[in-house]
Amino acid sequence: MKALFLAFLSLVFISSLSAQRSNKDDRFIVGLNGGVVKPMGDFANESKLGTDLSLNAKMLLNPKIAVGLSVGYMDFAQNDDLWSGDNRVKSDVNYQIIPIVFTATYFIQAYDLDFRPYASLGFGYFLYRNHVESIPTNTYTPIKSEYTISSNKIGLIPNVGFMYNLSKKLAVDVNLKLTYIPNFEDKLEKKKIKPSLSDDVELSDLQKYRYMGFDKITTTSLTVGMYYRF
Repeated sequence: MKALFLAFLSLVFISSLSAQRSNKDDRFIVGLNGGVVKPMGDFANESKLGTDLSLNAKMLLNPKIAVGLSVGYMDFAQNDDLWSGDNRVKSDVNYQIIPIVFTATYFIQAYDLDFRPYASLGFGYFLYRNHVESIPTNTYTPIKSEYTISSNKIGLIPNVGFMYNLSKKLAVDVNLKLTYIPNFEDKLEKKKIKPSLSDDVELSDLQKYRYMGFDKITTTSLTVGMYYRF
């Protein structure tokens, strides 16, 4: 992962040196993308199709290369095959991922053409959160229990897409991306446990931790966005 990070920094640095910029060539692109995200692999065993939103800003170093920043939000619902397997308990589970990544983009054609396909790579931090609520269904006085687990990881977002200029200022973006977040722990400590227990109570391992069903998160997203160029 460190090697990938160094390679990413080298790409940005070399791009900055090779860019033949002048004031009249300065260009910025800012926009919002929204669409659907599909979990893959072991992560799909406990989550299902969700929402993907991202705010993106790019600075063109030259007509073909841009660097930027992307801040996103992904939300997944529970996979009922896993979480509804016990009819004595009703579960309400959701997953959130917040990517904060630096991006490098290569436009295959010059940016002043209306149709501009591109390939991009994002590298940065991913904030993962999973909230679980459970209500017993086999009692007249059910007591809801809940907890949250979270973790921060480093990951990648390679993607391909195209921009189409609607006017001198506006462009539409269509994007297909892969999100890859490796190196999850075997278990994560439960936080914000309810109902709360006394500090004198010694929790069992299963009460204190949630054992993970995956060691990495992989997702694919299809999004459409509107961008402002200036």
